[in-house]
Amino acid sequence: MDRKELIALREQVENRDQKEERIVQKLDPFMNGNVGIYYPINGEVNCFDDFKRYKNLYLPITQENGKMDFYQFTGKLYKGKFNCLEPSNKKKIDPLDLDVIIVPMIGFYKMHRLGYGKGYYDRYLKQTKAIKIGVAFDCQKLDHMDIKKTDVPMDLIITESKTIWK
Repeated sequence: MDRKELIALREQVENRDQKEERIVQKLDPFMNGNVGIYYPINGEVNCFDDFKRYKNLYLPITQENGKMDFYQFTGKLYKGKFNCLEPSNKKKIDPLDLDVIIVPMIGFYKMHRLGYGKGYYDRYLKQTKAIKIGVAFDCQKLDHMDIKKTDVPMDLIITESKTIWK
């Protein structure tokens, strides 16, 4: 399956609310310290709505140069350069100051994630010592994936039915 097919599959997940609730319950114990999270697009697991009241939450902002940084979420979002919702606050956090990063996935194989292919997360994850938690639905599990040396493995992956540890 290519990325477009995987995104379409993810967008059509049945019983989404119940599955996301199970993922959020498993994720909750890890929500400590400074947490990087994402605002969901294209059918990504929505854990943002359940944790948006968390006081030390940081959201990514991507730039055209392939760089991404996380900025503190203070309750307001606006539409950014790539039509993604971004935090209005421009207080950037140093990658080494994040304790946990919740990472979206198009698919996953073992501890590796398939993203959109631009490498934003992989470049950022190499700079941090935060716990890297990939979140996905069971249907996003792949039987095989070409793993590049630039791919950063997750420390754990949480789906609605299981938690996979490194």
